[in-house]
Amino acid sequence: FSEMMYHPHGDKPEYIEVSNLTATPLDITDWRFTEGVDYAFPSFSTNSPALTFLKAFERIVVSAADEATTRAAYPIPAAVRVFGPWTGNLSDAGERVTLKDKNGALACTVEYNDRGHWSPAADGAGHSLVFKNPNRVVDDWRNWTVSERPDGTPGYEVVSLVETPVANPEINLSQ
Repeated sequence: FSEMMYHPHGDKPEYIEVSNLTATPLDITDWRFTEGVDYAFPSFSTNSPALTFLKAFERIVVSAADEATTRAAYPIPAAVRVFGPWTGNLSDAGERVTLKDKNGALACTVEYNDRGHWSPAADGAGHSLVFKNPNRVVDDWRNWTVSERPDGTPGYEVVSLVETPVANPEINLSQ
């Protein structure tokens, strides 16, 4: 997972962005979200074999709504595929979301929350949770941050802002 909108602002649909972080295409035939929401990716079809492959470094969006509604709600690039709708809702209070392959083997899982170390900006204020570092563990709150933009960045690779060093803001209050 690379981005999750679990508590969108207003009546916009929830979404989960799934990314292939490798140079190898992945066969996502009959993969299924088994915790959090329920969604099964399509079965293989000879009429559309590319539908069930996640290309190298590709991002897809899986949504609580159909493709047209999701695209109308968020600025998703035309080249990014949108799957859905799923059954159920992501909990606004946090829960575990799990994706398994067609054999039931774990592909990805993360447990998010709306309190503690998790940003409150993702809890109804219109921001999504964004995965920070693909070289680190997905299921670790330290590897997630909140989107810089309202509505998140579904389908886009997040570009980190350039950090400018600032002077130490500490003040000696003992004087």
